[in-house]
Amino acid sequence: MQPVADIDQLVPMSSIRISVVIATCNRARFLESCLNSLEKQSLDKDLFEVIVVNDGSTDSTSQLLDDFKKKTSIHFRYINQENRGVSFARNVGIDNAKGEYIAFTDDDCIAPVDWLKKMYQLFSQAGENVAGVGGPLDCITMNKDSYIAHFIQFIDEFNYIPVLRKHFIRYVHTSQLKGTEQIPYLRTSNAMFRKKYLKEVGGFDVNFKRPGGEDPDLCYRLLNKGYSFHFDKDLRMLHCSREKFADYFKSLKNYIKGEVWKSRKRHIYNNRIVRRSYQFIIAQKLLSVLLSFCKYPFSVIKLLNDERYSCLERVTFPLIIVASKIYALFVALFFYVTRTKRQLLFV
Repeated sequence: MQPVADIDQLVPMSSIRISVVIATCNRARFLESCLNSLEKQSLDKDLFEVIVVNDGSTDSTSQLLDDFKKKTSIHFRYINQENRGVSFARNVGIDNAKGEYIAFTDDDCIAPVDWLKKMYQLFSQAGENVAGVGGPLDCITMNKDSYIAHFIQFIDEFNYIPVLRKHFIRYVHTSQLKGTEQIPYLRTSNAMFRKKYLKEVGGFDVNFKRPGGEDPDLCYRLLNKGYSFHFDKDLRMLHCSREKFADYFKSLKNYIKGEVWKSRKRHIYNNRIVRRSYQFIIAQKLLSVLLSFCKYPFSVIKLLNDERYSCLERVTFPLIIVASKIYALFVALFFYVTRTKRQLLFV
């Protein structure tokens, strides 16, 4: 069933330039902070709208959205649908958007007050070949002194940005970026795209039901059309990070599953470096495990003089990295084998 937007909340198409799309499912405790941050944006309120696609939530999300709609001063709509996955939900948001630009963020993100204004300015300076602009994430945790909070700070994963090198995709820390790098994809927790280009490639692949791989796939298909992306390391977004290690490994599982699915469809990516990056997923994961073992003692030695962490953290954090690499290898093996068997059944 095709969701229908509330007619009384539609605004004149000429006044809206940006549509912020958020897909959410059972994340009411984060969503409220996200919406409040969008309400405080410094960009003229007549220039943007916010669309939340409620993807079958069973918590208090519906009530939260209804309450926010009644009190907010921004152009706001929400769409309820049965659970179909994050990619399907974002596509619904794109289809209902009034703006020529679609900004994406996640329900567990908090936007700085000038977030939309900065992206709007970046696009005003960009050529027509630029399909999207984006930036990094700064992770925040409820308990900054907890063990998991220190680990998230240690890995600093969302400040490592994919860069196209001569033979492969390499992840480079934002502090090392020079601004001339070719970025193969943007993370949709902090990005804005031209709507017409999203429609041109058919939006997100709905086979990616959970967050993890849907944004690179979208961008690779935009690369196929000859479009490019602009990454600004100063365009930052706050991300409420995982509070438990179980959540960390759950997210890792989703990302690995997404990598395996991209490896099965890599033939549709025109960029040879992108195709090569997903050609030998299992071998890459095995090599990553071996390298993590080799790096372990050097990582511990490097941390010995880092006073931000306790003695226990200095020893165990690199060990958790090793464990995560082993976990990623077995997850990749599982999804690769099961997907291969499933494909053979339908040959």
